[in-house]
Amino acid sequence: MSSAIRILSTKVLSQIQKNKIVGFGCNYVERNFIEIEAISFNYTEDKHTLLFSSQNAVKSVFKNQNYKMILSDKKCYCVGEKTKNLLSENGQKVANFEENSSKLADFIVKNAQNERFLFFCGKERRIDLEDQLSAHKIQIKPLEVYQTFLKPKTVGAFDFVLFYSPTGVRSFLQNNSLKQTTSICIGTTTAEALKNNSRKIIIASKPTIEHMIFQIKKQLQHHD
Repeated sequence: MSSAIRILSTKVLSQIQKNKIVGFGCNYVERNFIEIEAISFNYTEDKHTLLFSSQNAVKSVFKNQNYKMILSDKKCYCVGEKTKNLLSENGQKVANFEENSSKLADFIVKNAQNERFLFFCGKERRIDLEDQLSAHKIQIKPLEVYQTFLKPKTVGAFDFVLFYSPTGVRSFLQNNSLKQTTSICIGTTTAEALKNNSRKIIIASKPTIEHMIFQIKKQLQHHD
């Protein structure tokens, strides 16, 4: 594979993920375009089912070891398999997870109409899940546990850029253009944030970094 092909990841990946991309024989660069910061919150013991929006929400909550004990017997739902795995590592029992918040809302509407929910989430978020549940008179109380800060920076031209969130897209577009670039997105909401800004947009078949890497491989096989 030609070393001229340049790939940028808009967040720093694990060594294993990085090695896979480098193994394709391209020039790989990574930069964090956003920063996540846990924020303090007040949790009141109550008969809620817990909802987690992301791995960031899980990390922010369980930064405080006391919550492993306090929340250990609570029923959880979450968005994403990686989020589910992280919750399990922190001793939580996950009753159900879905690939995105819209699918999770559909599941709750069909199967958990009578439950009340406490939603651990970020300050910057889409309110689809809250809107869908509220529309069906299902109680949901958001509890913001982390904040996202943009870290815009200017980078050179790349053949492929990897995006993981709408905020990452927003940060990147402040100082850069994608008119000659193929963007690979972790999911549909991230792709929506790129609309009309990228030459070509590809969405991973499942919202994981591994599936994004698979898309890179596929694209490189058809690249001149």
